[in-house]
Amino acid sequence: MGTPEVLIVKSGKMKTTFYDDNRVTIGEETLSSGDIIILFKGGHGFEMIEDTILIEVKQGPYLGELDKEKF
Repeated sequence: MGTPEVLIVKSGKMKTTFYDDNRVTIGEETLSSGDIIILFKGGHGFEMIEDTILIEVKQGPYLGELDKEKF
């Protein structure tokens, strides 16, 4: 399991895709200004629909590249 994180959409709009631990898509959600998501496990990807500003809060320690698996 990676580092849990909270994302706060300060402005804009984005599509978030959620994946299970086997990289299988399990859902999509469009987020906009004021929305908050908490990510505990699995994967996620973003497609920016509008210019978007995010605030990301992580429960440390952050392990850099060891914390992420890109696919």
